[in-house]
Amino acid sequence: MSSRTMKTKPASSARRTVLSRPFLIIVAVIALVVLVTGLAVVSNRNSTPYVPEVTDAPHAVVSTTLIDHGDMQMEEFAESTFHIRNTGDQPLLILEEPRVELVQGCCPPRALVSRMTLQPGEETTISLRFTMHNMMGGAHEFRVHVLTNDPTQAVIPLTILSNWIE
Repeated sequence: MSSRTMKTKPASSARRTVLSRPFLIIVAVIALVVLVTGLAVVSNRNSTPYVPEVTDAPHAVVSTTLIDHGDMQMEEFAESTFHIRNTGDQPLLILEEPRVELVQGCCPPRALVSRMTLQPGEETTISLRFTMHNMMGGAHEFRVHVLTNDPTQAVIPLTILSNWIE
């Protein structure tokens, strides 16, 4: 065999191919770190720091105190969600599971709380899900009593209305 018919890569060319893969991986990792760091900086610039509305105390602010579902069909589910935010500079505590009072109708549901302790600026939800069946028609009113450590409102009353059509 002559040296003309054999084709081989020079040693330096093979070495360059092997070295380029780790180099590309390192470059990709560095690019990813720069991207993540840049996003964190932009995110921090866009977020505004929490400024309490009330100082030296927790303070509960409720999104709404009344949910009226109107006319509902039997076997449909009514879902009621209330949002409570702590706008004070001290932790807001929901002191116990909210009590659901039956004002009119029947079968009050249980109130579920997403978190019982709210640091300044945090929010919790109180949700109730219920339905009515045959022989349970008519107007229904539930009053939810939320006990808190807010010195201006130790009890937050929430109202849920619905009218079930048979």
